[in-house]
Amino acid sequence: MVKMSIGAAISETFAFLKANWMQMLLWLGGAVVLACLLGWLLIGSAMSSMMTAQGDPSAAVGALGSFLLFALIAGTIVFAASLLIWRSGLVGGEPISDIGWGLGAGAAYMVAMLVVYVATVILMYIFLFIIGLFAFAIFGASGMSLESLATGGASAGLIVFGILIYIAIIVFFLWFFGRLSVAGPLMAVERSSNPFSAFIESWRLTGASQWTIVGFNLIMAILFAIFFFIVTMLFGGLGSAAMASPDGGAGSLVGVLLLVIVVYVPTILISVSMPAAVYRCISAKSGSDVFA
Repeated sequence: MVKMSIGAAISETFAFLKANWMQMLLWLGGAVVLACLLGWLLIGSAMSSMMTAQGDPSAAVGALGSFLLFALIAGTIVFAASLLIWRSGLVGGEPISDIGWGLGAGAAYMVAMLVVYVATVILMYIFLFIIGLFAFAIFGASGMSLESLATGGASAGLIVFGILIYIAIIVFFLWFFGRLSVAGPLMAVERSSNPFSAFIESWRLTGASQWTIVGFNLIMAILFAIFFFIVTMLFGGLGSAAMASPDGGAGSLVGVLLLVIVVYVPTILISVSMPAAVYRCISAKSGSDVFA
C-alpha cells in the first residue's frame, strides 16, 4: 500500500484528463448518444403504450420493465466506456480492441455496484432504526413527535443529535465508496471481469490513504459546487437576456446546450479521471506503467 496526498491526487486527476480527454469525449460522448437513442426507443414506446392504454395495469408493468431494461443497458454502456478509457489511459492500446471485454466487464461492474449500494442502503436503514430507538429512549415520545418538530418544540439536543447522525451518514458513504473507488481502474488494468475481486483489492490498496481519499473527494465536491454556482449565476443572467429577446425560444435552447457543454461535460470528464488518479497515487506501479 502506498499513501497518497490530496495534492498529488488533484495533480494526477488533471494529468489523466489532459492525456486522455479526446478518448474520453469520444467514448463517453458515444455512450451518452447511444443511451439517449435507446431511451428514445424503449421509454418513448413505453410511454406511448401507457397513454393509449390508460387504466391497464399490464401497460404500467410493461413501462416499468422498459425503464429497468433501459437503465441496465445504459448503465452497461456507460460503465463499459469508463473501463475502456481507464484501460487506454493506464495501460495503453486502442479501446476498440477491447469493446467485447468492456461490455461484459461493464455489465458485471454495474450489477456489482448496484448490489453493494442496495446492501449498504439496507444496512443504513437498519442502523437508523436502531438509532431511532436509542433517540426515543433518550428524548422520549413527546420530544420526537411531529407536533413538537413542527412547532419548534424539539430540544436542542435532539436537533444536534440529528445533525450529527446526518453528517455521520455522509462521511460513511464517502469513506465506504472511497475504499472501493479504484475497483474500476483495477479491472481495467488487469482486464478483469470480476468486480468483487477488484473490490477486495481496492479495499486493500486504499487502506493507507482511506481518509485522504475522503478529503480528496470532499474537496473535489466543494470545487464542483463552487463551479456549478458560478456557471449557473452566469448562465442565469444570459438566459434571462436571451428569453427577453425576440428569438427567446432559440436563445434559451442555445443557452441550455452551452450550459451542458460548459458544466456537465467537464464534470463527467473529471469524475472519470478521479478514480484513475487515485489508483495512480496508491499503486506500486511506476510512472512508466501508467498514463502510457
